[in-house]
Amino acid sequence: MVAENGFLAGMGSITAYVLTALLPLVNPIGCAPVFLSLTEGATHGERWTLARKVALDGFLLLMGTVVFGGLVIRFFGIQVAHVEVAGGLVIFYTAWEMLKGEASDDGDAARNTKKDFHAMAFFPLTLPITIGPGCLAVGIALGSRLGHQSLRGMIPAYAGAGVAILAVMASVWVSYGFAAVVLRRLGPTGTTVVTKLSAFVLMAIGVEILWDGLAELIKTLG
Repeated sequence: MVAENGFLAGMGSITAYVLTALLPLVNPIGCAPVFLSLTEGATHGERWTLARKVALDGFLLLMGTVVFGGLVIRFFGIQVAHVEVAGGLVIFYTAWEMLKGEASDDGDAARNTKKDFHAMAFFPLTLPITIGPGCLAVGIALGSRLGHQSLRGMIPAYAGAGVAILAVMASVWVSYGFAAVVLRRLGPTGTTVVTKLSAFVLMAIGVEILWDGLAELIKTLG
């Protein structure tokens, strides 16, 4: 019973830590309008399917980062700052395309096939829109911390991280899945306003992540 209580206590503390760290970074509700914009022309069923796949891909990506991220980064000699710079550039470019994009006509919507949306599931919907450099940095830092524990401590720690990541990605699934309902209530004008505003906020996030990476690299030069 003591061992079980110790297991549950260790698992619970890691779960709370990872939830607190990841949920604000993922921001499922805030990213829902971006998801809507990038899936313009998709049916309600296609959006639910995409939301489920993004949630699954995000879970696998984050768990893979926690378990193997630190090893991969050290093997290739990549710094977290490099990941932030690359991710910031991708997010900025995606937001810029959303800002300057014009309303699609019927022909454009017809060309948005299921295959096109399926191809978008991992990039850019999962990475870097949903799982950005900040999330990867948290996963890498957590993995490095857990990797130095004993086997007895690692099992509840990784289990707690898995539960937390599962909860975060479940919230992504629900938020993205119901984004279509919000779209219908907003109407065309409201959707355009929310989309452009979300794109501008996303661009600002990209600039912030890019600057954080550049600032860290500049420090290493000094």
